[in-house]
Formats: sequence, structure tokens, C-alpha cells
Amino acid sequence: MAFDAQNLRTHTVWKGAGLKLYGPGYHGAKRPFICKPNGDQLWGNPPTPMWALLQEKDVPSSKSGTPVKTQYLGYSTRGGRASVLYQLHSEGRKPTKVHHSFHAAKDAVVRSIRVSNGLSGLRFMAHAEKGKPIELNLPGVAAIQRESDILVAIVKGNASVTTSVSPMNFEEEQFTEEGSTKGNEIVKTAEEFTCIDVSPALTGESQFDVVSFTVPDLTSARRIARNWKHFKVEFNEAKPLVLKHNTKAPRSFSFDPFYETESFSLPDTKKMNLFVTGMDWLNKDQLAVCTYGGDVWIIEGATDAAKSMKFRRFARGMNEPMGLLVNDGKIHLGNKAEITRLDDSNDDGQADLFERVSSDWDYTGSYNSFSYGPVLDRQSRLIVANAGHAGHWGARHMGWALQVAPGELDAKPFASGFREPNGIGTFGAEKDLFVTDNQGAWVGACKLNHVKEGRFFGHPSSRPAPRELYGKPRELSPPAVWFPYKWVRSASGMVEITDERFGPFKGQMLVGDFQNAVVTRVQLEKIEDEWQGAVWPFLKGFRSGVNRLIMGDDGRLYVGGGKVRAWAANAPAFHALERVRFKGQLPFEVKAVRALADGFELNFTKPVDPETAKAVDGYAVWQYQFKYHKNYGSPEFDHEGRKDSSTAIEIAGVDISEDRLKVRLKLKGLKEGFVTGVRALDLRDPEGKKLWHDTFHYTLNKIPAGR
Repeated sequence: MAFDAQNLRTHTVWKGAGLKLYGPGYHGAKRPFICKPNGDQLWGNPPTPMWALLQEKDVPSSKSGTPVKTQYLGYSTRGGRASVLYQLHSEGRKPTKVHHSFHAAKDAVVRSIRVSNGLSGLRFMAHAEKGKPIELNLPGVAAIQRESDILVAIVKGNASVTTSVSPMNFEEEQFTEEGSTKGNEIVKTAEEFTCIDVSPALTGESQFDVVSFTVPDLTSARRIARNWKHFKVEFNEAKPLVLKHNTKAPRSFSFDPFYETESFSLPDTKKMNLFVTGMDWLNKDQLAVCTYGGDVWIIEGATDAAKSMKFRRFARGMNEPMGLLVNDGKIHLGNKAEITRLDDSNDDGQADLFERVSSDWDYTGSYNSFSYGPVLDRQSRLIVANAGHAGHWGARHMGWALQVAPGELDAKPFASGFREPNGIGTFGAEKDLFVTDNQGAWVGACKLNHVKEGRFFGHPSSRPAPRELYGKPRELSPPAVWFPYKWVRSASGMVEITDERFGPFKGQMLVGDFQNAVVTRVQLEKIEDEWQGAVWPFLKGFRSGVNRLIMGDDGRLYVGGGKVRAWAANAPAFHALERVRFKGQLPFEVKAVRALADGFELNFTKPVDPETAKAVDGYAVWQYQFKYHKNYGSPEFDHEGRKDSSTAIEIAGVDISEDRLKVRLKLKGLKEGFVTGVRALDLRDPEGKKLWHDTFHYTLNKIPAGR
């Protein structure tokens, strides 16, 4: 059965297997991606209000009463029973809470509905079908003769049932794969429907069951309805799945001289597919992880030895979450269509309450229509960033960053222009917001954006952006960092280095790359109150595509990832979770770069050898930029606009500080708005050792005056 949380209706009931899911996370390919019922469809309701408020003079029917406003709250699986939770609102009256459960009994669907105190005089439309009402002459029973069968509804409990024939007018969006990017067709219906309406008791709390089934003929309808007996259904809540570490799991194969990478001993993919899409700490030793396939796992003993870890499944069936945040002790997920808060209300080790925090954006149904986050900003608001390239102008908030204030349902759109923002996080003491974005149409290369209110970052974004600007070039905010395409082809998650135990780069940022299965290092500085900075290669050799990063309380970096056939990575495993520690040996490296009015100041982790450091011909400096256009990606362009080219920058001089930890490169011909590549191939330390990484790329949006 499929339930429509937007219209609070039973969308489709079918007999057969579970929902047939498509997309990269389910069958490995990008298309098809729209799910389908997997069996014979039995019945469903149109997208019209299911609840109305009757006046004393009204006769209960689908055309009487005033539709009430509804608010979906979430769903529960407590006790092994699926229940939808929502509220009914009427002006000037206390909200009415509804607990709406479902289960199968024989060949029938039983909807058990409990209505709290609050509104009185409600009408619930249990069914609306094209057909004719037929009388079975049985109390509490109604039926509709359809084209090839009969739909029967039995009402038990504190409610009455009636049938009526009413004209109905409604619109329904027809979701198609083509429509996910061009807009779906809206089909209008204006026809007569036969409705089965249920009226709960006029006052106080009411509870009733609606038993619905289909039969081929009138004789069967009367016989089954007359002999139907409610029987007690035993709902068994399964214990949480707990897996031990896999003694046969392959170990990491990184041979980095300064950092050691250790793989978690993950269970076999047949038992657990840990394609990591979000991570956060429940406490110092319990790591919560969400996966592309919709599972949430708690890794117990995550900072301990691999052989002592346990993997407990906390939830499943989520809608391809792309982020996980622990806030006020509760797990929050960035599902495709909503932010969901998970709770274990009976403390049995698994979630049983799934509350909607906000769903104030549209969802196109596309395999690429992701929502990234949430993260908390400096004002404790939840922030998500939505993909823009899997939508169309009519789908709200595609390509937008959204704020959700504590206790609010509505989301505020505050920045736009994102294509596939597969990394979101905060940085620095002020918790400035950053988002990575991926190369593609309108995005020349992967980049790191500093997100502020009102900024636009290049990709067409849907309403509330003006329609006349959709798909047209606009003035855009430059990124804080452009990533060289050879280094980063699919930018992913980020994390700030907050622990000195992780080496000499505290206060800098690490950014993952999914396709190359690497982690890059980013150092930022503020020029005229705007962030810009440099990027270096950093760590490689991970077992799967690098997707999410988080620092542990133990001073180690935790790296989660995966891959599928449709999204390949230069790594062997389909899922991986690894942790990285600093070995203690200090690398010879450019630690940080400062832009100057006439060049750059390079700060090193160790003193430089003065002879190699002062040699002008030991350095190479060049500039290039990416073109802003609707084509997929961009080659590099030099100062004169030549394609696949860069401009060599003259090195006018080299100054070395007294402690030999700083080198100042005096440069001629630098231009703002270009990426500056710097290579120090011949530079050595006093022991004759080369730089760990001899090249960095600095995004020079502004040349500072007075430095």
C-alpha cells in the first residue's frame, strides 16, 4: 500500500510484492527511476480532501461539509504496526490529532483510525470510485459496483457509514521521467464519483475501523461482509538487527608516509550495504551513519579496535538521505522530500517514530533530486541545500539553500544557483556556511562556495527565482575555491580539522572527491571580509568513493563512502568506512598561503633550504579561469581567453624569512578572478627532502591592497 502524505489519502493498494524501486541505489542504473506498485492494483483514492467538517444541518456525504486543513506529522512503527500521524485544523478550534494505522487481514486492508478530542462533526471519505452504489442491506456496510468488480467497506466502531454520488473536480500531477526536468502534465478531472463516507461520533474521542476488500460479484460481497469477523491481530516488533565485525573483511591498502588509514571490518554487503551518505556522533563512541539505500546504522565502539565494533540497524526505508545530523540527542535526516527526526520512543534500540520537521520544497521524483544536509548554522537553524539540475522552474526551491528555524515548518530560501551540492558544512568560529558543488551544466568545475543570503552561484534555480531568468546567464558569486579538474571530479563532503593530534593543519578544511576516492586539503583566508584560498592533494588510496568526512573525539578522521554502477569511483569496494590517524612524523609541506599585493607568502611546516628556496627558476606560476556557460563543464582559459591554455606569471623575486619558515614570491602580471597555480618542484628542506605535495592552486578572487 502507498499512502500520500501530502493529501493524507490511501494512494494505491495492490496485491503482490512490495513497491518496485528503481534508480542507481536499487538496480544500479540511472533510468528508469520512478517506482511502481508491484502487483495487481485493487483500489486507491483521488487527490481530494479526505476530511470535512459537517454542520448540524448537513447530511454526511462527500459534497457536504467544509474541508479542514491538515498537517502531516510523521509516522510510527511502534509495536510492529504502521501508523500515520496527522492533525486536523479548523479556525478557532483546537487541533484534532489523528492516529491512522494500517494492516492486512485475509484479503482485506484494515484502516484503524483514532480521532482525539477537538473537532466534532467530522466526515472521513474512505473511498471515491467511478461506479454505482449498491445496497447490501447489512449494518455498517457500504459497497460500490465498479466496472469489473465490487469494492466493499465495513465500518466497525464508534462511527456510521453512508454512500453518495457527487460531482468531483480535482487536478493531479502525472509524474514522468521526462517531466522531472521539463515539468509534469497536470490532468484535470471533473466527473461523478461514488463515495463511501464515515462519520465518527459527534463529540469526544472516537475510534473506528474501515475494512476494505474487492470481490467479483454481489453474492460474494454479501457472504464475506455478513460473515466478516474482527479477529485480534498480533503485531510483532522485530528486534533490531545487530551485526558483528567481519573477520574476513579486507584491510586498507594506503601506504602514506605521514597518515595511516584503517578500514572498518564491515559485514558482507549482502547483510549491510554501508554506502555512506551522512555521519554524526551520538556520543564519543557511537557513530550514526545513514546510507544511500535508506538505512541508518549505529556503530557501537566506533573509536575502539575494529574487532570489538558492533553494527546496529536503527532504521530502514528512508528516502535516499544525503545527510545526518544529531541535534538535541535525536537523529535528523535530509531525505529527498523532507527533514525527518527519528526517535526510539520505547528504548528498544531502533527508531519507531519518524517525525516530519519540514518539507517546504517540491520533489520531482528524479533519481538526482537530492536534498543535502541538514547542518546547524550559528543561529541553530537547520540548513539544507537542494540539487538544481534535476528539477524545473515550477518545482519550488530546486537549487536553493533553505533555513528552517527551531519549531517552524516553513523553510526560508536564502541563496541559490546550486547544481549538485554534495557537501555542506560550517567553518570557523563564526560557523560560516560552505557548500561544495559539482561540475556540469553552468558549473565549469567543482568548487567550494561560501554561502550568504542573496547569493547566486550559477546554476538555474526554480521559483521563487524569477521565471524570466531561468536558464539564462546571470551575475554570480565566485566560489571561495575552484578545484582543478584532475584533482577533483566529484566534490563531496567537508570537515574542519579541529584537533592538533591530526597533524599541523588545525583550522583548515578537508574536502572529499567521490570519483577519485581522495581527500583534498583547503586553506582559507579572508580578503575584504570574503573567503578565498588554496587547495592541495592530501590523502588517497581509500577503498571506495569518498563521500562523507567527520572528525572523531579521538583526533582521527572518519571517511565514509561507496559506489554504484551508475556512479563509479576509482576504488575497489562498493562500500567503505575508514579512519585516518596522523603518524607523528611532520611532513615538509606548504602549510598555508597568504595573498599579497605583489604575490604570495608561503608558510612551511619545516624550514626551507635557502639555496633551493631562493632559486627563481625552481618555481612555476600560472593563471587560468573557467568559463561560465550552459555547456557541461569548462576547459581552462588564459588571460586572453584562449581555450585549453594558461598564462605564465613572471617571478620577479624571492624573499626568505629569517626563520626560513616563510617564502615570499614577488609576481608580475597577476589578475583577479583567476586561479593561480604554484609549483615548487625543486624546493628542498635542510635534509634534502622534497615537498610532500609540490603544487597548490589558489583562487585569487581579490588581490589585497596594503599587504
